[in-house]
Amino acid sequence: MDSDSAAVLTIGATLRAGLVALLARSSSAHESVQFAQPSTTAFTLLKEGYHLLTRLRPQVNPYDSASCHTPPALLAFVGPLTQLGSEWPSYALWIGADVVTAWTLGRIASRRKRGKVLDTERERVWSPARVAAIHMLHPFAVVTMLARSTAAFSNLFLALALDAALGGSAIPAAFFLSFATHVSLYPAMLLPPLLLLAYSSVSPDQPRPDRRTFAVQGVLAFAAHQIALLAWSRWWTGSWSYLSSVYGVILTISDLKPNIGLAWYFFIEMFDHFRAFFLVVFALHPLIYVAPLTIAYRKEPLFACTLLVGTIALLKSYPSFADWAIWHALLGCFSEYLPYVSSPLFNTLLPLYAVLLLPAFHHLWLSAGTGNANFFYAATLVWAISMGGWAIEAVKAYGKRDVLLLQGEQGRAAWREGKWKLVQR
Repeated sequence: MDSDSAAVLTIGATLRAGLVALLARSSSAHESVQFAQPSTTAFTLLKEGYHLLTRLRPQVNPYDSASCHTPPALLAFVGPLTQLGSEWPSYALWIGADVVTAWTLGRIASRRKRGKVLDTERERVWSPARVAAIHMLHPFAVVTMLARSTAAFSNLFLALALDAALGGSAIPAAFFLSFATHVSLYPAMLLPPLLLLAYSSVSPDQPRPDRRTFAVQGVLAFAAHQIALLAWSRWWTGSWSYLSSVYGVILTISDLKPNIGLAWYFFIEMFDHFRAFFLVVFALHPLIYVAPLTIAYRKEPLFACTLLVGTIALLKSYPSFADWAIWHALLGCFSEYLPYVSSPLFNTLLPLYAVLLLPAFHHLWLSAGTGNANFFYAATLVWAISMGGWAIEAVKAYGKRDVLLLQGEQGRAAWREGKWKLVQR
């Protein structure tokens, strides 16, 4: 670890500790639907679930009531920290998770294989410290820590999986991705591009494995680890009811508490006889992007993984700002694409506008009583459009740079002078 990265991690950890000392007692971050998803990732769900499972006699299975949606592994290993007299140990765990996530993101930036960097096009490669700083100093990540949202652990395991894949190791990458899947289900979609990333990152000094054998090993490792986690969860909780409570709620969208996603309002307003059809539509919608993105960016599988992370954050049933914090840091690994973003000012201001609208309209609706659900859902649509716009800009920037690399210096000079115009890849 270089000194700049160490300084960034130290500053970020100190900032978090200071905020905990100043705001922990008065903070309402754990109640914010933007940072602590009340249906799946809220700290109160973790605390309540662990208390019901371990402290009551006779023991009560929290999953039998379908009100606890926290994965059993988090109840088992993080839950004990919720019953201590001091809250500092639990905050320390979340701070540590953020530090490891940021450090891993910096490693991803440094290990990523880059082609030619075009200085004439004002391309710049951001240092690992800068990428780590995007996460450590990101307001979304900082407030997520204050809220103690369990989404932080999904981000941690996802970053570790990407880092392991960049090391050319399919089995460790599959194991870390399995942990991320256990926490939030959706990371399973990243398995194809992740294995492709691991295969393309195998060191030239090592013998090149057979592609099919490599893929099968990764898939089997992922499946075996998932089976082991599910079986252990069955043993620890005493029943299989956690499956429907933890993962079934994600697929059936049965908990319709307001959040920053697109699904809850849709199903509140829908007639019941259409519900089954649109449940299938919402469940399959994120999946249809896996194959096209993996194939289209097979030469840059890390970019495919990054786009899928953004797609999941946009389309998942119960999103939060924590999902976007890691996506923004992953985009920092592709800083050389920044000169090709066509509308940086608009795409920067629109999310800021949405970030201000979301808490304001949520308060007007549920606290002041002077608004209604349409107010808040309109703000979520603005947020979705702004983040979807950044995903589209990333795709366009990649395509522009890809074409310009093929044109040679003469073609790039003509593009800079305005003689050529790149319309579409």
